Amino acid sequence: MEEENLRCLNCETSLQSDFEFCPTCGQEVESDSNLKSLFRHFLSDYFTFDSKIIRSLQPLITKPGFLTIEYLKGKRANYIAPLRMFIFLSIIFFLLLSISSSGNIQYTDAAALDDDFYNKFFENRLPMLFFVLLPLFALIISLLYKKQKRGMLTHFLFALHFHSSIFILGIIYTLLSYVFVAFSMQTVNKVLLKVVSGYLAFYLWRALRKVYEESRAKTSWKFIVLAILYAILLVASSIILLLLLSINR
Repeated sequence: MEEENLRCLNCETSLQSDFEFCPTCGQEVESDSNLKSLFRHFLSDYFTFDSKIIRSLQPLITKPGFLTIEYLKGKRANYIAPLRMFIFLSIIFFLLLSISSSGNIQYTDAAALDDDFYNKFFENRLPMLFFVLLPLFALIISLLYKKQKRGMLTHFLFALHFHSSIFILGIIYTLLSYVFVAFSMQTVNKVLLKVVSGYLAFYLWRALRKVYEESRAKTSWKFIVLAILYAILLVASSIILLLLLSINR
């Protein structure tokens, strides 16, 4: 194609031969369209299937508070957007949870049907609860750190990143748990659950200390208050939802 005839397929803007993106609409300049291009765009646009995943997931597991601090500094291009990451990881986690539990359901008696009821609750209803409880988690943090006079963005970002860390660790645990149960290693599975739970508690404490920069003592009592209040909210909302579901069953 002649350079003077090279145009953006989206907005018809004239382009130079060395352009990779249209300066008007930002669409990538492609000489051809094929199946490979379709899948590449799909992975890039919706799952950011590139180096951003490694740069985002690794600190999400091993560096408490790091992604929140980076975002607040304005360093955002290298990482997956917080809300997208939260939604993406939550979908994978609850999908794995559903697949893992559905394989163990045996419809033989009333007790098994009750188990099925609770399994469906954790697979289908609990994910919705997390979307409701996440802003409440951020609200509790905002009250605990009210004197710092930070904007709500900081607290909401913190909540998004912490819950994303719950999901990624939950994904790892679910996969390992499936293997342990398959090989009748229930004891190892229980130990793993305690290790993951303990690490999440430490992760939350460390993230609070890194992001809000308070002393160990202040961080510790605020961590305890946050954990207790959030646990109460989670249990209370779960019980209420279970009661509503059992009434309509």
